[in-house]
Amino acid sequence: MYGARGIEALAGVQAERAIDEADLILLVVDARTGITEEDAQLARRLRASSVPLLVIANKADEPADLTEIARFNRLGLGEPMGVSALHGTGTGDLLDRVVELLPEGIEPETDLEEPRFAIVGRPNVGKSSLFNRLVGEERSVVSETSGTTRDSVDSLTTWPDLGQVRFVDTAGMRRGQSVRGVEYYSFLRASEAIDRSHVAILVIDASTGFTAEDKRIARRVMEAGRAFLVAANKWDLVEDKDRTFKELGPEIVPFADASAIRVSATRGQGIHRLPPLLVDLHRRWSDRASTARVNQIVQRAQRERPTPRSSGNLHYAAQVGTGPPTFVIFGGAHEPDRTYQRYLENRLRRELHLSGVPIRLRFRAREPGGGRGR
Repeated sequence: MYGARGIEALAGVQAERAIDEADLILLVVDARTGITEEDAQLARRLRASSVPLLVIANKADEPADLTEIARFNRLGLGEPMGVSALHGTGTGDLLDRVVELLPEGIEPETDLEEPRFAIVGRPNVGKSSLFNRLVGEERSVVSETSGTTRDSVDSLTTWPDLGQVRFVDTAGMRRGQSVRGVEYYSFLRASEAIDRSHVAILVIDASTGFTAEDKRIARRVMEAGRAFLVAANKWDLVEDKDRTFKELGPEIVPFADASAIRVSATRGQGIHRLPPLLVDLHRRWSDRASTARVNQIVQRAQRERPTPRSSGNLHYAAQVGTGPPTFVIFGGAHEPDRTYQRYLENRLRRELHLSGVPIRLRFRAREPGGGRGR
């Protein structure tokens, strides 16, 4: 934290913020190394804090290591506790102590009704910079080094006239088979963030276009059934803006006909357009259409383009789920082929204003004897 430069300095700023916001601080030191200069600097900073604090001497793996723990009393932060994260020794006592020191009335976080947004994309496309613009404070480490956001950072923020929302900032996503170690862990966390979200913002580098990696991430979002928007970042670096935007549109159409918003996170350009668009996406992803409306759309679509003969007529349709919108369509001897299913999906998306929202279709074939499937 002290005397650091580059990404270490940025991480230090976040550590300072964490200290200011914490209900309890755990200072982890190396039981075998003893007090380092960095430990002493941190201790001087923490002695000025009014927050409860525990000194945790980790790597106390052997009985001999426990005899060395007392030297950390010189930090002036109270009696140190010896633990071994490797073997689990002392972690039970540590947990009991943490529970004792936490303020009363703190309840575990639960899934509230606020919209949840995941920011996803390849490394170094500007996810953290965009995240910081949207929440109004630097919660993520922003650096020119690729893949500096190693973990997911959640942040609750309130947008004027739009209410409270939750952002999940994710590590750069790469294909699972091409990453190792910390990068692979970050990939898994990013995938989990998509699953926890309601709407995913795919940040791309507009100067390099909609790459194969971008499309893989987009497919992952579609598979999860999350609403979807593309933020074409670094737009200020694009030379032929008209041509680039015209080429981008058709490439995004297969992904629920999502919108592409041109932004520059470093300059703040276009950022003001995102909050209302994201909240509206969440609303449409969560909406339920009446059965009468759904039937009207499906029957009109069928009149204009009849089902294949092998399938037979579709008789009845209803929306049975939201987030993503899920529809069940009854009738026919067999479910229609993929081409006709895409036709119905696109028709429902257009009529119900579900651009950027994946749709799930389920078909219930006619039962023998003419009954309706259940």
